[in-house]
Amino acid sequence: MTEPVTPSTSLTDEWLGMRVLEHVRELHKANPETADRVLQMVDNRLRQRRETEETQQRHRCRLEWAWFAFRVFMALLGLSALIIFALVAVRFLEHGAPMQASIALGTGAVSVVAIFVTGRAAGPLFSRQDQEQKPQP
Repeated sequence: MTEPVTPSTSLTDEWLGMRVLEHVRELHKANPETADRVLQMVDNRLRQRRETEETQQRHRCRLEWAWFAFRVFMALLGLSALIIFALVAVRFLEHGAPMQASIALGTGAVSVVAIFVTGRAAGPLFSRQDQEQKPQP
């Protein structure tokens, strides 16, 4: 025999399982209108759950694209910084100062590499959270 239906019964836990047909059959025997309303409530809840999951998936996809665009932007920014340091070093060489040219290029390259290394080490926080939240098969 199945459990009696009460207003406190959780639709998401009790009604979305395989026992939904048993509950609806019993409700339909007692009151067909109530059974129809329950099926409508279950349908609405399932639709809301699907819409929520789709929204969350779109949000994760947007975050991944935003992270990718940020990384591309940072790579272009680092490349442009290295080009500027190289141009400064060329100007130093043109004026006969090879020591200052090597310092300008070397220091700039080291700082840009350090920024990229620390940027990659930090990584996106949401990717780590998504990997932790995924259930293990």
